[in-house]
Amino acid sequence: MRLSLAALFAGSCMLVLAPVAARSADVPYSVFLDGRRLDARHPSGRNHVGVAYINVIRAVQAFGGLLTFGHGGVVRVTVSGRTLTYRVGQRTALLDNATVVRLRGAPYVDGGDTYVPVASVATLAMAKYTIDTHVRHISLQLGRSAGFAPVAKGPPEGEEDDVSLSPLQALSLKPSATTDAAGLHARVEITNVTQKPYTIAFPGPQQFVFVVALNGSEVWTSQSEAISGGPSTFTLQPGEATTFQQDWPGYTKAGAGRYTLRVRMLKSVPIDTPPISLGVSTPGPLVSP
Repeated sequence: MRLSLAALFAGSCMLVLAPVAARSADVPYSVFLDGRRLDARHPSGRNHVGVAYINVIRAVQAFGGLLTFGHGGVVRVTVSGRTLTYRVGQRTALLDNATVVRLRGAPYVDGGDTYVPVASVATLAMAKYTIDTHVRHISLQLGRSAGFAPVAKGPPEGEEDDVSLSPLQALSLKPSATTDAAGLHARVEITNVTQKPYTIAFPGPQQFVFVVALNGSEVWTSQSEAISGGPSTFTLQPGEATTFQQDWPGYTKAGAGRYTLRVRMLKSVPIDTPPISLGVSTPGPLVSP
């Protein structure tokens, strides 16, 4: 996590001057991630005017994310490839620098520490969260939910954060490749892992393309400039799966080295899947699971 002492000091100084402060009625809550307590000297969570909050530094550390502070009370959190930009005192945030989303409560500062709504951070991290008002615990569980989880105990906190799942959260993309004398044959299986239909809007007719890199540099993509057309959409029903395939005959002449394959979604800001290794080739026949 790129969180330097200088950045923390500067961010804390700026945020202490922000006009929004904690109320005396705040109730501290202990925070747990997969059963492991995140608190240090003091509880990391708060019940602030009826909304569950978490210390943003503890949250980002727990999820292995990136935290930066900016001028004017800006707090930027990146977890699992998505970024949510908060502003102290505002009940809206900017998702991936493109979409304005609603929050259950406005981020605030108390004693130099910044607190943000638990629900928004849990959504970015694909974590389920429960709140036990009797023992004053907030429990987070990774990989247990594809979206928002209900509050386990206590009164409802109001509307859920309007943060939609990213394609890499809602879809399982499993690329693979085989090679033979005809070249490389790339394939990806795409599955909707949520409980609702999921739709992606694309600015053009091309949606999913393959990208091959040799020794870290891109040497081929199945994206074609010859294909023209207007915006398009891609939809999968809950649990539905589909596959795309594309061949690269030029692989046989591409040269020796280490090859990787990734899938690229051609949104306005392209989204790449993590690369899979195709091993070291001369090139020659290979099979990647």
